[in-house]
Amino acid sequence: MAATEVKLQKVNLNEGLTLSAAAALDQTDGAYVDFTGQDTKTVIILSGSGEATIKAGTGIQGVSDMTVTASENGTAVELDSGAFKITTGEHKGKVHITGANTIKVQAILLV
Repeated sequence: MAATEVKLQKVNLNEGLTLSAAAALDQTDGAYVDFTGQDTKTVIILSGSGEATIKAGTGIQGVSDMTVTASENGTAVELDSGAFKITTGEHKGKVHITGANTIKVQAILLV
């Protein structure tokens, strides 16, 4: 199967945003999350059950994966782009997350 593609949803200051449905991780390939916004204003939300692995990026700071437990109410994650963003190739500008397909992902950028 192909990895799930998760688009970055932008919410403007002093405005509300109706979120699109969270996307389930592909059981085999996980998901690639758009991470082209400012990292300190980007929030990734993992909901459901199980552990997700956020893969190390391909930059100089990308040295280790991070494991996060998803909760039914949602687990918010803020990432350092230097450690987790893919910097070259087909998935440049994205973060790779793997785990069970019981986990769903959303990405929000505060603008």
